[in-house]
Amino acid sequence: MRFMLGVLAALLLLLAPQAASAKVKTLAERDALIHGIAGDDDYVFVTEPGIGVATDGPRVVVLDRKSGREKAVLPAPPNGFKLPFALRSPREGKLVVLDAGGFPPQGPPVVYDYTYSDRKGRFSAKLTRTVDFAGLPLAFAEDLEVLPNGEYVVSESVLGGLWLIGRDGQIRPGLVPPDQGTPLPGLAGCPFLGSGQTVGGLPFAAPGSFAPGAGSLAVRGDELYLSSTCAGGVQKLKLSTLRDSSRPAIERVAEIVTVAKRQYELESLKGITFDPYDARDPWIYAGDPFRLQLIRIHSRTGKREVLSKDAKRLHFTVATAFLPPAKRKRQAPLVTASDQEYRFSVLNTGITSDQFQPPFIVAEYTPR
Repeated sequence: MRFMLGVLAALLLLLAPQAASAKVKTLAERDALIHGIAGDDDYVFVTEPGIGVATDGPRVVVLDRKSGREKAVLPAPPNGFKLPFALRSPREGKLVVLDAGGFPPQGPPVVYDYTYSDRKGRFSAKLTRTVDFAGLPLAFAEDLEVLPNGEYVVSESVLGGLWLIGRDGQIRPGLVPPDQGTPLPGLAGCPFLGSGQTVGGLPFAAPGSFAPGAGSLAVRGDELYLSSTCAGGVQKLKLSTLRDSSRPAIERVAEIVTVAKRQYELESLKGITFDPYDARDPWIYAGDPFRLQLIRIHSRTGKREVLSKDAKRLHFTVATAFLPPAKRKRQAPLVTASDQEYRFSVLNTGITSDQFQPPFIVAEYTPR
């Protein structure tokens, strides 16, 4: 009997969220609210959407990877940024920016491609491609991901949708609603489940009691992973399913598979990502913003581990990105952006005024 109890206890321990050894440090402190993040050997790129406090308007800033100091500001497109939201750096010298179109939306989402270089310590960048979603049924674009073949996928979180941008810059539907007025089950938003909760000591309520749908995106091999506030946890689908235009979306959306079930009533995993520098690493890394922590989820078993509970540096983490390993180091560092959005009265109707606590932290996590 004692042996059986011991075995049961061991199994429960394996299934419970575990704490992993980690160190988180501050890379940069920003006076303005931040959101998206990406980086390479030399730079960390961060979006400043232009909302909240101490803003210089919507922009993307370029930080020195080692010191965190601001090196430059990405040149804005001809009509300026409206809400630079998500970033990807698929290779050194290229940066992709998702402009969500404003908040609340003041125009369609736009995806901008930039090339950049560093000559004698001077950063320069050039806008090379603009993909405009004008005329298409996207209420709010949450994230984008670069697929292995060079295509992009953009998530839409209200009606629910995954849109594809080809290498030629042409937009085509991946998994999108059959018509503008019909939400797509499994990807659309839904009634909010987290009423009466508190975050960081503040009451939290979502505007209109609405939980967004398809949000953060990550790719590994032939599968696309996604998370949403509506569904909680992490889901995935085959890229072949996403691209299969021969079948209706309502049929294909049923092939989305749950990787990790919702664990809390109030849950929205943000900035989900894999380590692209270690193909053997099976973990999905993510911000768990409502608990002010960084976690990882095993992509095959769904097991969770808490990597850090450093609430000061992980102050509502909404984006993450792995950087190339430094010279003579094997492990790639993970950088995070935290925007304190639960302290923004527009997004938290449980408070009557903004309660931001600057600075906004760009942090760096390194496994021990």
